[in-house]
Amino acid sequence: MKKKVKKSKPIKEKSMLKEAIVDIDKELKNLTKEKTTLKQQTSAMDTSVKSARELEKQLQERVARLLEKEAKLNEKKKSTQVKIDRLADKLGKINKIKSEMNDL
Repeated sequence: MKKKVKKSKPIKEKSMLKEAIVDIDKELKNLTKEKTTLKQQTSAMDTSVKSARELEKQLQERVARLLEKEAKLNEKKKSTQVKIDRLADKLGKINKIKSEMNDL
């Protein structure tokens, strides 16, 4: 009776397969590192965008408050100008009366 001999892969083929597996493992590790780096960068960008949005919101609120102040100051300016005009009219009348009294 003949014994069945298992055909084993040649040593060269096995070492090539091992090398291929090692190369694939290295590539997987590199890809994992890249993925981690990209996740960190994305997270940093998200934080940066959130910060920029918050800053924009704060600046918009500040501009709104400044516009309100500007409107109030414009109102005060108008009312002061009206008062100045009234005083100028009164001074004009007083000067007219003085000149009339001096003419007498």
